[in-house]
Amino acid sequence: MRTPRYLSSFCVVSLALLGVGCEPSASPVTSREGAVLEEKKDRAVGDVRLYCETTQDGSYFELKETATGFEGVVATLEYDPWDCRCIRLKREVVGQYTSCNFAASDPRIANCWRRDANGSTTKAFMASAKITRQSLVFANPIETSDQLLEVTVVNQDPGQTPRHDLSFPLNDCVAEQ
Repeated sequence: MRTPRYLSSFCVVSLALLGVGCEPSASPVTSREGAVLEEKKDRAVGDVRLYCETTQDGSYFELKETATGFEGVVATLEYDPWDCRCIRLKREVVGQYTSCNFAASDPRIANCWRRDANGSTTKAFMASAKITRQSLVFANPIETSDQLLEVTVVNQDPGQTPRHDLSFPLNDCVAEQ
């Protein structure tokens, strides 16, 4: 009577010690950009190629490679209208593209477009540009400069927001090489 109970307990303990059923460990990541992209890949279906986050509110833009091309997503945190204590993540697909080009000098600089069946490329596109902004502090001769990544998304499909203009500090954007 006790033998089946002991046998099943022994099997469960030995399988737990062998690690059967556990997920394999993640591959080691060597760079900061790789670590950030690896963390974000858990959330998205597809490979994240460009990821920019606004650190103040947690909203982000991501460009990911899918099986059919590329997809641009803008995500924002918003309050749940039914529960004031709850904040939810709202993800909006702002464009789907068939092709993208990435700059060899900095892969955060990219342009993407969708080629329709009739050959036109004017319905949806995304472009990012690295901007250096210099300014003079008021009543002070000290000049400051900062670098931004400007992302413009245009989508003229019916029911879509026609244009998104986003700006991120360059340090808050990472791209897969």
